[in-house]
Amino acid sequence: MRQPRRLWHWLGLASLVLLVALPTSTLAATTVTAHAPDRYLTQHLTPLAAPPVTVGANAVRYFAAAPGYGAGGVQGTSPGLEGTTVTLAACVGACTDRYRPASSVAIAAGHYTDRVIFTVTQPRAAGPAVGFDLEIAVHLTTGWVFGMGYFSTGVSTGAATSTITLRIYVDLGTAAPTVEAVEVTVNRCLSTTACP
Repeated sequence: MRQPRRLWHWLGLASLVLLVALPTSTLAATTVTAHAPDRYLTQHLTPLAAPPVTVGANAVRYFAAAPGYGAGGVQGTSPGLEGTTVTLAACVGACTDRYRPASSVAIAAGHYTDRVIFTVTQPRAAGPAVGFDLEIAVHLTTGWVFGMGYFSTGVSTGAATSTITLRIYVDLGTAAPTVEAVEVTVNRCLSTTACP
């Protein structure tokens, strides 16, 4: 009689071990561990409002004499769009400003340029002014030419908004170019004095 009791004892113990071990091994594949909220990073990126700039026409221009246009801000040293803005002149109704890209040498006589026209709306005298950058990419049959400009709208001198026709001239060199495409990007800067 003692033999069957020992057998039942060992069988019971083995069953108990199997009951404990088997669910653990099957649960291991489906266990989900919840982490504390500080283990996650959630970011919501809200794009800045669009700058008050409209892109217009472009055309190739030849300069028999050096035009002497100022630089459209000062380009930064890090890769990408980064620079110090130049404030557009304040005007009451409508005016025109002409610039070459930032950090570009002055346009010399006998050079061709691609002129891109932008319409910029200056806010009323109460502001606020808005900083923005421009990137112009001109695709020639010989390759790409790039120009970047950094601007601030300034504010109108009158009670109403004013409109500035902004013309940017990208130097294409002395050979008559064949332009295949012109790509323009306009971004709003984080401040009126520097981009991005």
